Amino acid sequence: MESVVNRQILFEHFAGKSSPLQKQSIEEWLKKPKNQELFYLWLLEWETQHPQYNPSVEKRLQDFRQIMEQTDQDVITLVDDETEQKSNIWLKVSRIAAACLIISLGSWYFKDHFQYQIYETTFGQVDKIQLADGTMVTLNANSTLKVPRFGFGTKNREVELSGEAVFSVTHTPDNQKFIVKTKRNFDVVVLGTEFSVFSRDRGAKVILNKGKVRLEYQENQVKKEITMRPGELVKLDISNHVQKDTAKTFDPIIAWQQNRLIFEDTNLFEFTQIMEENYGVKIKLQNDSLAKRTLVGSYKAQNAEELLNTVVELLDLKLSKTGNTFVLSEK
Repeated sequence: MESVVNRQILFEHFAGKSSPLQKQSIEEWLKKPKNQELFYLWLLEWETQHPQYNPSVEKRLQDFRQIMEQTDQDVITLVDDETEQKSNIWLKVSRIAAACLIISLGSWYFKDHFQYQIYETTFGQVDKIQLADGTMVTLNANSTLKVPRFGFGTKNREVELSGEAVFSVTHTPDNQKFIVKTKRNFDVVVLGTEFSVFSRDRGAKVILNKGKVRLEYQENQVKKEITMRPGELVKLDISNHVQKDTAKTFDPIIAWQQNRLIFEDTNLFEFTQIMEENYGVKIKLQNDSLAKRTLVGSYKAQNAEELLNTVVELLDLKLSKTGNTFVLSEK
């Protein structure tokens, strides 16, 4: 027999008033994916109506009040009556402004995490994710993928990527578009296809393996678009200037899973950026001439230091360390 869970029962549960039997019913009810979306919608509605139940915000407010009350006492002992009155006014204004800021930040963080399912990888970690529509995503190291909790696969198929990922998009009977949005003023619009997206501070690139995608971007405040064919590579620099080329390889998933990095005429300066993005390791080049030297090939390493030692031996360089920064120099 299916558990009977409605809005009123869940609201009592959110308020901490549900019985053990009701909790068990809710757990059974949540095993169905369609109920999970309804659960989050009602939770978001309840939290909006009962903001005082947000413990993290309340705790920050309580800590803040204690600090401000202590500040009040310290100030009062140092000023005369007239100055005290002016100081108290400004302190009250400061308290109100700071409290509003804390509540705003807390609410933004809370809503962001309840409106989106957020997948994150750390340095050196690769994760494989299956979305509700069947689309497979392989998320590379130091990357974040945000997927709407509500309406994904029915109203829209929009996700937001920061970092690097490979998408194998499932085609829908109604030909619904799948859109990968980024914070760099460019989006990838697709139907059923397989492609990879790289979006970091230093630039972006898209490699298309199968199907067809449309790249929508903004350059010099002008909206532009380009259609890609299988085997093509499109690079965007920090100004979103487009460079189109032929992709030489398309096996990033295998490479990531094997802790392998593939370099295709990659100069050492770009190598230092890749190492920081994937491993969180900072590398400094001793001079500008080193930055022009290039790497070609596939290199496997279990960690950043192992890869560094391989590159040092290959290019006959010297490796040292100053604090938390590795330094590459010529022998």
